[in-house]
Amino acid sequence: MQSRVAVLTELEHVEVETRTVPDAGPGEVLVQVSECGICGSDLKMYSGKHPVLRPPLVMGHEFWGVEQESGALVTVFPVVGCGDCFNCLRERPHLCVQMELIGGQRDGGIAEWANVPAANVMAIQPDVPEAARVLIEPLAVGVHAATRAAVVSDEAVLVIGAGPIGLFTAIALRHAGAERILMADLSSERLALARQLGFEETLDVGEGPASEQVREAVRPEGIDVAVDCVGSAATAVQALDSTCKGGRAVLVGMMPLELQINGMMLQREERMYVGVQMYSREDWRTAQGILASGVLPDVGGLIRSHPLDDVAGAFAALQAGPTGVLKTTVRP
Repeated sequence: MQSRVAVLTELEHVEVETRTVPDAGPGEVLVQVSECGICGSDLKMYSGKHPVLRPPLVMGHEFWGVEQESGALVTVFPVVGCGDCFNCLRERPHLCVQMELIGGQRDGGIAEWANVPAANVMAIQPDVPEAARVLIEPLAVGVHAATRAAVVSDEAVLVIGAGPIGLFTAIALRHAGAERILMADLSSERLALARQLGFEETLDVGEGPASEQVREAVRPEGIDVAVDCVGSAATAVQALDSTCKGGRAVLVGMMPLELQINGMMLQREERMYVGVQMYSREDWRTAQGILASGVLPDVGGLIRSHPLDDVAGAFAALQAGPTGVLKTTVRP
């Protein structure tokens, strides 16, 4: 069987090739890809900013399609652990030292067909709208972040970064019971999209640090929880600086190797940093339930799809800056 595949052959250069798809071996299945989202981590692979992965790569870990043998509609859980380590045995393959990513170390879903482990195929709940199926994976990131943040209803939350992951995290936080969520970003387009999704309190950090604006908008002591969905040394500091004593800074964006930490704020003021790495299968199921509830009624208008032949254009548009949509996808 032949498959057209988007290959990152070198930094910032994607080519569509025709390859022979290997037959599914023991414990594997073939999935005919219907749609694949492009993630911020894909952009980092594309630009060379990813800390581990380098070309050549077949990217794409946010995809759904039809399982060849059964004909079932499926989504693909992209985390592959070793299966035997401390974390894998506790159903935490996302923390496996040998973890591989479908769409990273393994060929992903920006292609017509994907060969994946059968154990990583999950049925799509029938009530998830077709237009929302591609959002299961990024929303699962938000669900895991909300779980790790452990927000209770009377706590105020700041989300730094109103890109897709920031917005999905805010949606998951709202679903988990957070009643007051503030979105911070430099982009007026992203903040407008946040308001469109019902997050009325927005902070333009071009007008001043989020930590200062939060103290004016919420309380002088700072916010209860700050969630960094950008992933930089500067935003990690801003997240901690935004919190009150006893507050939590949750790190969701892909962080640099080293951070400058104010140890006195952590120890004497009982603040804390909380790390977030991907998601669990339970987060994946929760994400499907949220989408099935109709939380995004106009989801089709929030997605911009490109044909596989224009995958290079999709990456170039995303690299140019905020697009004003919730998710950019590729349809083979």
